[in-house]
Amino acid sequence: MGTRSNTTKDIALLRQLLQSGQMTLAPEFQRNAVWPPAAKAYLIDTILSDRPMPVFFFHRARSTQTGKQTYSVVDGQQRLRAIFEFLDDRVALTQSKSAKLKNKKFSALPSDLQDKVLDYNLNVEELVGYTDAEIRDIFVRLNKYVVRLSPQELRHAKEQGKFFDFVEDLAKLSFWKEHGVFSKAQAARMRTAEFAAELAVLLVEGPQDKKASIDLYYVEYQKSFSSAAEVRGRLLKYLAWLQAALPNLKRSRFRRPVDLYGLIAAIDELSRRGTKMSWLTPKDGGAKLSQFERDMTKKRSTILAKRYLLSAGRQTDNIGPRTTRIETLKTVLQS
Repeated sequence: MGTRSNTTKDIALLRQLLQSGQMTLAPEFQRNAVWPPAAKAYLIDTILSDRPMPVFFFHRARSTQTGKQTYSVVDGQQRLRAIFEFLDDRVALTQSKSAKLKNKKFSALPSDLQDKVLDYNLNVEELVGYTDAEIRDIFVRLNKYVVRLSPQELRHAKEQGKFFDFVEDLAKLSFWKEHGVFSKAQAARMRTAEFAAELAVLLVEGPQDKKASIDLYYVEYQKSFSSAAEVRGRLLKYLAWLQAALPNLKRSRFRRPVDLYGLIAAIDELSRRGTKMSWLTPKDGGAKLSQFERDMTKKRSTILAKRYLLSAGRQTDNIGPRTTRIETLKTVLQS
């Protein structure tokens, strides 16, 4: 019968165990190291900031050859790899908010900060007396139903400032819930706020490539977002136009974020280029959009509809497909 016990081990001891061959980082059932450099750097900044990290799980046994205790990392090997790579100067502090530490490697740190890293205690749960099958089962249970934070949940946890406040305010608009833009599950994972941020960036800078660019704007407009009132006004105008144009928006494909983003971008580009929306009434615009939606459901759809469907079916947040959808919808509205 296996037993579990809680303990702490500092990083210096763990490095010693690794160097002496008493620690195995990746049992065969674990995935390969996949963490990007930024994630590794952020973890090291966690240590230097003296913030806690989740518990590690080690399988403790005794070597039949040397009699020494051995440790196999059941959960936490990605974090340990990042730590050891930092100690070997293979990771730099790219995520540090301190100008003095930014981009430094371990060997370049002052001795007191090096000691701070080496003395940092990790919480470890040691597993003793378990069979290989039981250890595999523990690993599966630790990882199978883990719900990782979404990018927007991470932003919500760490960001603040004017752009953050603006996005949170847009996410509260009744439009999203009223027209079923997001499911309850998506809304719970802050997809509404993420989409609001995408639209804010769209109306400031134009279409962007992927959602990752959103992070730049949280930083850029942290202290001041002077375009807030103007951007909000334009967005509300476009949403009001869409509600009038498509009374059954909740049952239309254009309520979906991928289509709604392209439609708002198309309307914005037509408006900003001097083409006032007054030339296209909601009634006429709605008729054109409804017809285009019917074209996309026909077995023999138009070339324009086929092009749009192709761009809406894969890599939907890449700039290429986004541009195709936007240009197609501009053509539809101007036809």
